[in-house]
Amino acid sequence: MYGAMVARTMIVLVVFPVGVHAIYTVVSMLLGFVLPLLLATANTWSELLGKGLAGATFLVAVGGSFRVCRRLWPTALVR
Repeated sequence: MYGAMVARTMIVLVVFPVGVHAIYTVVSMLLGFVLPLLLATANTWSELLGKGLAGATFLVAVGGSFRVCRRLWPTALVR
């Protein structure tokens, strides 16, 4: 009983934030190489598109980390 509660606490407090940060960092690094080529247009559109891509990258990171944590989540065994 306590083992499952400790596992859930660790997943929520450690695995999920670390997963979001890791995924966001990797995707941002990959977009960092491609983004200057794509945003070589006018300044207003490039800033808006850059902010939008940062927001979309964050949402992708949260979704990916949620999927990983859902797989790690301990469940009760059905007998």
